Amino acid sequence: MPKHSPAATIRPLRPADLALLAWARGRPPFGPHLRNEAQAWERVGLEEPGFRLVESTLKQWLPLADRRQTWIAVRGLRACALASVRPRWSPSAWEVDYLIVGQGDETLCLTLVEQLSQGLGRAGVEKVFVRVKADSPLLGTIRQAGFFPYLKERLLAIDRAPQGLEPAKLPLREHTLADALPLFQLYNAAVPAAVRRNEAPTLREWVAVQEKGRWQHMIAMGSEGPGAWLRLSKSNRAGRFSLLTQRRQDVPLDYLLAAALNYLADRRPIFCLVPEYQKAVARRLEELGFRATAEYVVLVNRLARPVEEAVPVAEGVGQPYPVS
Repeated sequence: MPKHSPAATIRPLRPADLALLAWARGRPPFGPHLRNEAQAWERVGLEEPGFRLVESTLKQWLPLADRRQTWIAVRGLRACALASVRPRWSPSAWEVDYLIVGQGDETLCLTLVEQLSQGLGRAGVEKVFVRVKADSPLLGTIRQAGFFPYLKERLLAIDRAPQGLEPAKLPLREHTLADALPLFQLYNAAVPAAVRRNEAPTLREWVAVQEKGRWQHMIAMGSEGPGAWLRLSKSNRAGRFSLLTQRRQDVPLDYLLAAALNYLADRRPIFCLVPEYQKAVARRLEELGFRATAEYVVLVNRLARPVEEAVPVAEGVGQPYPVS
């Protein structure tokens, strides 16, 4: 008689499971074919083959004392799948940064993501985000778990900083906490309403959903306040940047790109994550020699309605943040 595989057990990660993951090195499902389907901003463009991506993150789960939540699917002594979430800028918004499912165990993804979402919802989390490649085999499953796709992005890359851009004639300064409202106003001017409605319709939500990471935030001033916002990162020998700029180009695009590429001139390669609505940015980068290497879909699961939407506010009563 054929042997039947035991049913998978899905539960929060325990300290003892770290030994199980270490033992699984090179064995199915954590073998050479494995990849992390969740693409956090600081890792876009990286390919982490095989068990190395799990091995490289064990230190994040030790001593399990941070605010990360991780769930694992196991059959006996075999790890089948793993999903992990971490908070963004505030506890009301989280993101899936690891979604590792072994070959043949894709159906476990639905239960894993649902378990994580339910746990976060009970804890009062309002939104959970995840970024996956547009051709990810788990995209449909993630949508079944309650996630809604609201944004497409392209990853453009170049082997080294291109030549030919004029030196940046642009005064830049590091952003401060006092820039939150002006940058939110820039966000409203630069980002389509359909994206803002799903991502961050209020200042409070916009602050909460900002992605964490080791990068530098620089502001270019326009005629009426911040005209552009640059995010720059150096990690794993690569450079990454993204920019937020008004569609009416208050700050010259070439000056912004020159400033970013000058900062990342010692990086190989250089990546820029470009939302689909930034067509002028993508076109100019391609003219400079950048090539498209990947397409992503960003999804959100809205677990709870914020108080300002769920509870009517009497006319004339002040609120700490604008709601529109």
